[in-house]
Amino acid sequence: MSREIELKAHVINWAQTLDLIRNNTNIKNEEFAEKLDVYYYNPLKDEAFRVRKEILKDKNNLVSKKTIFTSKEKLMDGVIEKNKEVEVELSCENFDSSLVFFESLGFKKSLEKSKIGYSFVYDGFEKDLHVELLEVNQLGWFLEIEFIIEENAEKQLIDKLVTHLYKILDLFEIPYSNIENKYYSQLLL
Repeated sequence: MSREIELKAHVINWAQTLDLIRNNTNIKNEEFAEKLDVYYYNPLKDEAFRVRKEILKDKNNLVSKKTIFTSKEKLMDGVIEKNKEVEVELSCENFDSSLVFFESLGFKKSLEKSKIGYSFVYDGFEKDLHVELLEVNQLGWFLEIEFIIEENAEKQLIDKLVTHLYKILDLFEIPYSNIENKYYSQLLL
């Protein structure tokens, strides 16, 4: 199990933000991302889990294509998500059959979400930061920035990483007033 320390913010001018990201010397590994998330309600836990189809491409090649099952224990600390998550990756060819499988077990589809855009790694901190500039269906453009850390990471490290998230907003000229404190599922519902 891991923990994600994440912040997301609305982006008004996505092209300008993309230029700022691309021109930063700490940005590496640009990829084009397509993600389709299907959420299923789990009545045993009174929460949802996600089945994702994710396709990542660089300029000329397919980088990865996979199905990802994700269960999260969500924790919102102000505007920062500090979620615990469990993920299992499978071949992308398993996506459709996974949906059929969960529906055959009686799980109810609760939401679909698609995200299309750009994915990067920022390597200017003690941990790599995942940076994504994504258009979310019906919601517009967002900057998603997250650290993936060990579940039992010390509070001191977590606090430092949160400070780094705000530095990135400043670096890419995203006002703090654009920070979104709700999960996408809440916004879409």
